[in-house]
Amino acid sequence: MTAPPAHVHTHTAITTKATLRPFAWLGMMVLACSARAHTVLVCADRAEMPPFTFAQRINGQASAEVTGASVDLLQAIARKQGWQLDVQLLPWARCLREVAEGRIQIALNAGQEEAHSAGLLLSRPYFSTHTIYAYSRRAHPQGLAIHSMADVSKFHVCGLGGYRFESFGLATASVDRGTTRSYEQLITKLHLGRCDLLIDSRETIAGMYLIDPKLRARLVDGGLAIQALPEAPQRQLFIAVSSKASNAGELLKALNEGIAGMEKSREIDRFINAYLAP
Repeated sequence: MTAPPAHVHTHTAITTKATLRPFAWLGMMVLACSARAHTVLVCADRAEMPPFTFAQRINGQASAEVTGASVDLLQAIARKQGWQLDVQLLPWARCLREVAEGRIQIALNAGQEEAHSAGLLLSRPYFSTHTIYAYSRRAHPQGLAIHSMADVSKFHVCGLGGYRFESFGLATASVDRGTTRSYEQLITKLHLGRCDLLIDSRETIAGMYLIDPKLRARLVDGGLAIQALPEAPQRQLFIAVSSKASNAGELLKALNEGIAGMEKSREIDRFINAYLAP
């Protein structure tokens, strides 16, 4: 489980003059720590991107608690900085817009192109995903002839609405996104022959079992073929910061120092493996 953000709990107690004076300094310290702590508002894609960000399930139902390796990474930084985090899942386009307009300070799992198009500041990358493509064996029983990125242009590619695909080596305008909001919808479109393939990361596909056992069954039932996409660039993940935040420079500095430290200790790999380990 993800450790909670650093914050100070205060409790009401009955005291006397005799007990109050020796502990007056403690109360002053608590107040000082509370004054230093501040809440950082964070958003990630509501479509979920396990193992990086997804809603924690309770009895199979999504809760308001957001978890995942990216949240764990940010929580580790927050504890050192004395931040409190408020993480929520929003439609991705809205998340980026809220950060761009300064109402939210941080967006998790941002790609370089989509962040730059929204005018956001980027941390150093904290993970590089591995690109795959998936197609329906029912619609294409003979398979797809994809030997390079150039071959992808011969096929009808679909993806989730609100996503950009430049980081996968594709022009977003060339991808059929429409109103598709879930991976289940994407898989259905593949099986119905409404598109030929989807492109995503190996890590996200592997993390699907964390959020939907039924969807996982659809991924491994043999109807879907998943292959590494030849010549595809690795998609780097960043933490995006609002350039309109009054403490943007301070946030970015803390994020970069925290990520650099965790890269050296390989703590980021441990965060991810904790979710993907069998």
